Amino acid sequence: MADMRDRLLSVDQATGPDIERTLRRRLSIPDDAPQVIVFAESSHWDPNWLRTSEEYFLLVRRNLDLALAELAREPRRVYSIECMFFLRMYWERCPEQRDTVRAMVNDGRLRLTSSGVTTADTLLPHPEALLRDFMVGQEWLRANGMTAEPRLAYFTDSFGCSPALPSLLHAAGFDQTALTRVDGMHFAGSDYETARSFPRPGSTAARLLEDERTLDFVWKGPDGAEVLCHWNAFTYGQGDMLAHRGISRMYLVPIAVPARSDRQVARQIETYASHLATYSLTPYLFCPIGFDFVPPIERLLDLLDRYNARHYPHSGLWAVNAGLDDYMALVECHRGRLPVLAVDPNPYWTGFYTSRPSLKRRCHDLVDDLLLAERLATLDPDPAAWHDVTRELEAAWWTAVSANHHDLITGTSPDRVVDAEQVPWLEQALAAGRTAVARRQADGTGAAPAVRRPGQPGRVEWGQDGGRLRVQTPYYAVELSECAGGTIVRAWDPTSGELLLDETSNDLIVYRESGGLWRMGHEFRGGSFRQIECASRHPARILAEERDGGLEVQCTVTLGGGSLQRRMWFAADSPLIGFRIEGKAAGRTTITARFETGLSAERLTMDAAGGLVERPRARIYEPTFWPLQHLLHVPAGEAAGRRGVALILARPGAAALRPNGRLEVVALRNATHERAFGLVPLPATPAAGHERERCSFDYGLAFCDDDQEAAALLPQALAALAAAWESAERLALRCLAAEAAHVDRPEVTVLACKPASRGDGLIVRLYTLLAAGAPVVVWLPGRPAVSAWLCDARERDLSEIEVRDGRASLIMPGSIASVRLML
Repeated sequence: MADMRDRLLSVDQATGPDIERTLRRRLSIPDDAPQVIVFAESSHWDPNWLRTSEEYFLLVRRNLDLALAELAREPRRVYSIECMFFLRMYWERCPEQRDTVRAMVNDGRLRLTSSGVTTADTLLPHPEALLRDFMVGQEWLRANGMTAEPRLAYFTDSFGCSPALPSLLHAAGFDQTALTRVDGMHFAGSDYETARSFPRPGSTAARLLEDERTLDFVWKGPDGAEVLCHWNAFTYGQGDMLAHRGISRMYLVPIAVPARSDRQVARQIETYASHLATYSLTPYLFCPIGFDFVPPIERLLDLLDRYNARHYPHSGLWAVNAGLDDYMALVECHRGRLPVLAVDPNPYWTGFYTSRPSLKRRCHDLVDDLLLAERLATLDPDPAAWHDVTRELEAAWWTAVSANHHDLITGTSPDRVVDAEQVPWLEQALAAGRTAVARRQADGTGAAPAVRRPGQPGRVEWGQDGGRLRVQTPYYAVELSECAGGTIVRAWDPTSGELLLDETSNDLIVYRESGGLWRMGHEFRGGSFRQIECASRHPARILAEERDGGLEVQCTVTLGGGSLQRRMWFAADSPLIGFRIEGKAAGRTTITARFETGLSAERLTMDAAGGLVERPRARIYEPTFWPLQHLLHVPAGEAAGRRGVALILARPGAAALRPNGRLEVVALRNATHERAFGLVPLPATPAAGHERERCSFDYGLAFCDDDQEAAALLPQALAALAAAWESAERLALRCLAAEAAHVDRPEVTVLACKPASRGDGLIVRLYTLLAAGAPVVVWLPGRPAVSAWLCDARERDLSEIEVRDGRASLIMPGSIASVRLML
């Protein structure tokens, strides 16, 4: 310990010494303690992972009863709550504890590590669903007299996070975060490899452990937003066995016995510290206690006080119980010592990006319906009607944000839980959303005008001859072949003649794999991911039909033991070629759509929730299926006579670029359970699941010279993709809802237009991939604003915005802006 003590005494403490001294004294840390280990105690509560929420609540109730008793017994003790889902259940089921809970939260002893309803996955949900998660939880607290407004958002167990997470958090008023699972790290039970195989070269874990040698850093988002971040390199339950011997106190394998002797506890504390100190640039070390559903440690402060009294004088290590936010505040005093990093903690696991496609579709359809209902409601001139819809949708929004959970939208729960709870939740909320939309139509708010589909004006030129179909628009020309299963065998620029795609493209590829709900088969030792079939080897009849000014092409192929319907949409006025696949993958298979781009790019541009990011072609896995929200652009680079290719997804998914230029996007997946060496399960991924429903997958392709052009095209491309397959009635409602709020820049879109939940007026949420820092004007047609405020996503006002002629002018503070308009 002596060398570490000398190292830490030399740390520059010029940044905020008075603040640091105040923090230390509040936490009873000696002013001269050279090294401090902070034990933050919580318990990770998944709403419905291996069990339903009702079954898990029995464990939660026991945890919280014990935690409140321990807090009452030790007045200096802090216990942390990760999210609002189970806190609300406890509040509703245990009314006799409400006064105690409220007092403990308001006193900061029952500490909140987020205002979110869940610990969300941040790769797959709609950005508005993530922002609304923080607001819904915060509003539940406010409604029940709890005044805490956390600065910290802790993603305890999410399987990777959006590289634009700082931008999302900044938009919601958070400046601290922490996470556990990052790409390339070792996590016990995840692989049949030793810890010596980790961290993986080129990964985030390698960067932090080997290059920067720190677990604390300033995380910078693509729009420049910064948050202070901590990484739990030794898991989120590192300190669980502080006063126990055995394997684990986690509810799955609670194999442990109490061991509270001074020797045992001191050895554990100093072992934790020795692991953490290697990667600390400050005097502070963070040791989380809190694996899944672990109960509180009895008389924790007695153990820490005993260590300090007996061992601190010679170890120089002070042990304290506090919150993660306390730790972050202490580290903040040394912010100048920390690296500023643009981190992309992916891919951790990649199978969950596309597991259970029908469940994911329900999650996104629900958010889409709720946003549509809100926008239609705000067209009503009567503010009372706005709040009627808010009340009407309250329960559905709670379900929608609960679905963000990293074991729900990810599809990583077993069939029993999905069927018994998750799907019924979503179906009930979807019914409420559909009813709300229908009510807006019935009362005249949604009297939809006639809608103009893509393909007008102008006409697609096409002809069919000898099993070949040729299609030409001003943007591209393609040739499809029945002999090649209806795939594109050639695509070129009709003006220059330059090649756009090599043969064969939009081919469907079937892989047999040993992956499961979390992981694809090639991600772990002993796994397999092997191509077994492709559509281009099965002749298929091509049917073409003109409709709505465009051309729809259909063919059906039997592949992987099932029938898949393939549709394509061509329009003269859109650069996008639209595609749809309808069907179901057979068990233990994954189906991708493959395009032969001929581009050997090593860097790709994609949109993540919160911003536009650049990624390497491959990291850790080959192929690397990256998560994206809607866009992946492959640049042409030095490929002579070629254009870049933009892949557009209607909903978040996963895509990979092979070294030979093959672009593949996962269309349908039904991989049921991870198996190594064909037989052995992985302990960290115990759930099995099956996709039982046919599902549709919508995607498109366009040809763009650069990333900026691709990103600028995205709003138009998504509109064209929706218009290709949606009903005329739904399109008309979308057009009408778009009239709720306008902006003057095409690069800025309206993410939401809703009645304010906190305060008065309407909240308009703006989103951009390209215009962070640019001026933008927002207004409501026919309804001039009298004043406006920039606020965060939790609807806390930040600064007044200039209003001129009823329109509000602002500078986009990042990729996201929330504007309160007073009419």
